[in-house]
Amino acid sequence: MSNYFFLVNVGDDINSYVRISKFIPNLRGKSVSKIDFKIAVYTQTVESLFWNKLDELYFMNNSNVEIRSSDYKLSVGQIAVVIPCETSLKLPKKVLALPKPISRKIDTAPVSERAAIGFERFGAFSSYQGDYPYQMSTVKGTFLSFDSLFFQPDENVINKLVLVNIFSKKLTEKPKLYLNIADSISKNKINHEVFYNNSAAILEFTYSRDLSNVFYSKDCVGIPIYISYQKKKSSNLSIEHAHPPSEFFYGDNKFLGQQALKNKWLHLLK
Repeated sequence: MSNYFFLVNVGDDINSYVRISKFIPNLRGKSVSKIDFKIAVYTQTVESLFWNKLDELYFMNNSNVEIRSSDYKLSVGQIAVVIPCETSLKLPKKVLALPKPISRKIDTAPVSERAAIGFERFGAFSSYQGDYPYQMSTVKGTFLSFDSLFFQPDENVINKLVLVNIFSKKLTEKPKLYLNIADSISKNKINHEVFYNNSAAILEFTYSRDLSNVFYSKDCVGIPIYISYQKKKSSNLSIEHAHPPSEFFYGDNKFLGQQALKNKWLHLLK
């Protein structure tokens, strides 16, 4: 499986970064330990259907490359897609569909096509090993998350859910998309955020001991990232990402379980 990565401007002085290694994440003993490829960086504004190339990066004599959102003038909610590519691939300045990322699998050993995705604010930082699967970028789908990873007992903590959407195929229009938060007990909607394909919805909300929240979108798929911090510059920064509902199930029928779970909940939620 080949994967994209992403940068996003979350606002409030939070910068994001991606660190990619040319080393093979898993291999058989006699295989080479690293491969050569380059990195393409593309972005799409809210108003446009075209992807614009921001950068084309090479490893040169290094084993790792770091790409930072602060290197590009991204507006709040704008994303930049980071794409591992063959070094010989010609990258146009404008495209309607994103290049497919290469796979770093070179033999029969299974690999995890991930990179370090991190966020930083006034010297505080947090990261995780993540990706945006290529197959996920080819469908529009729906999103559902029950995660309580944002829960903080301190009322001064700011909580944000950042939902990153990448649709790599050609778009003919960009209708409004909605990221919603609802009370999972009453099913009443609490708030929502409007966004568009190939951007990030940023939904800020407050902690409550009396609510059990559910986050959902009936319009698109996405990678949810939970960010918690305090307004002061000396604050720590907490970053968590949620797994898809299929992780609630085990075995060959896990995606059937996910489908049944999402169908049930999205029918109940307005």
